[in-house]
Amino acid sequence: MVKRLHVPAQRIQALERYATDPDFDAADRAALALADAITRDPTGVSDELWAEVQRHFDEGQILELLAVIGVFNAFNRINNALQTEVTR
Repeated sequence: MVKRLHVPAQRIQALERYATDPDFDAADRAALALADAITRDPTGVSDELWAEVQRHFDEGQILELLAVIGVFNAFNRINNALQTEVTR
């Protein structure tokens, strides 16, 4: 999917350091932190992180973020269960 969207490889690699990489703005960092938190523990999103997400996104956008995060987590679980090899 990333290739079809023409996302530069450097941008993908930078995801590992989204919290400190200047190429990510505050909204990007909030969305990515939310994805990290929900992936690690769906009930473990701190009040501080929710407040940060709400500073950058309205309710509809937050619901969309949560839906996308949930779908990709489901895809990852299915791929892990099937032991699908990563393609590049």
